[in-house]
Amino acid sequence: MKLLAGLFLLSATSTLYAQAWKVLPKGVRIVGTRNVTTSKITKNFNQSGIESSLGASFRVDASTFNAMTGNLIAPNLDPAAYNSLVVGEYKVDADAQFNVQGTGFGYGITDRVMFYGELAYYNANVRARMSRTSGNTYEDVARLLEQNGGAQNTIVAENLRQMIDANEGTIQSVITNYYGYKPIGDWYGKGFGDMETGIMAKVIDKGVTGLMLYPGVVLPTGRQDDPDILQDVGFGDGQFDLFGEAATGYVVNDKLSFGTMFRYTYQAPTTKKLRVPSERDFKLSDQTGEFNVKYGDRIRWTLNSTYTMNDWISFTPIYRFMYEMEAEYDSKYGVANDYLAYNTDKVEHQVQLTTTLSSITPFLKKEFLLPAQVNINLVKTLAGRNIPNMDRFEVEFRMLF
Repeated sequence: MKLLAGLFLLSATSTLYAQAWKVLPKGVRIVGTRNVTTSKITKNFNQSGIESSLGASFRVDASTFNAMTGNLIAPNLDPAAYNSLVVGEYKVDADAQFNVQGTGFGYGITDRVMFYGELAYYNANVRARMSRTSGNTYEDVARLLEQNGGAQNTIVAENLRQMIDANEGTIQSVITNYYGYKPIGDWYGKGFGDMETGIMAKVIDKGVTGLMLYPGVVLPTGRQDDPDILQDVGFGDGQFDLFGEAATGYVVNDKLSFGTMFRYTYQAPTTKKLRVPSERDFKLSDQTGEFNVKYGDRIRWTLNSTYTMNDWISFTPIYRFMYEMEAEYDSKYGVANDYLAYNTDKVEHQVQLTTTLSSITPFLKKEFLLPAQVNINLVKTLAGRNIPNMDRFEVEFRMLF
């Protein structure tokens, strides 16, 4: 049920110039705002890269029932009966939607070096509904036990017939009263995300090609996941990130240019209080413990081209790739570290089309009063692994002064 919210921030120079390596001139400032609205998110790309429901379907069988009740049913009582016992099958339907406002600022320290910072504010809406899709097998298992004979089997068979039928309310009660989670249902959240800041340095500029390098840091200013709420969304990871990025490109002519960017992010270790799972595929737990968490380092790569129609309008198609390595957990809880780390790597493939309306060139030609820019971005997720399948619509405004 957990979602990873992406960072919908603005780079201080992205699409500001056709050349990917350009920075602000000395003493020039840029401010920008971006409004991002996602599509309604109803599906994930799962660990196999296949679309699956954002919610979850689960079956409460004897093994799961024992995990929820503390081994109330002995596995060695009767193997056939134990394997046939089903309390019920359930489905959690979920969807989510985000609206994000990003704010950025940049300043030209020299003609080759600029400083920038950016921060986003999130509004998130998650809906979750539980329904029962299949009933119990108490009666079938009771008859099986009676056919096998024996006093103990007869007693267990009678207890099964008297056991409460576990409807949605029963499961909800177990989740809240036994495990101590908040009820599954609608969740609303808002708050700041993690703040990014850094230095952009133009190291090569040969007119038609060049190179920009920029190191930076991501500060843990965002809201983190609450381990007691299954359907909430974190707006930050809770640790410092250090990254290095390189951007380069080539200008074909006044109409066409190409650019590419590569970023490597190191996610520093941090300490968190998390639920301690007792099984790899059953993460509900009534125990909370302290873990040293090292989220996987992240690689981002983008490839773009810009077609300039005239001094005012340009179009930039972009391909974006992201890969995040598997997380690492360390604690005194032994195998729980492996359970939490399992299936935490991520892959994402996106395409974006940016339409830019800019008065910067007319301003430089002294044909317009103010240097400003409006970007309209359409972003679509094509494929991935362990990520939400979502599209975005973004409107961005920037001004230089």
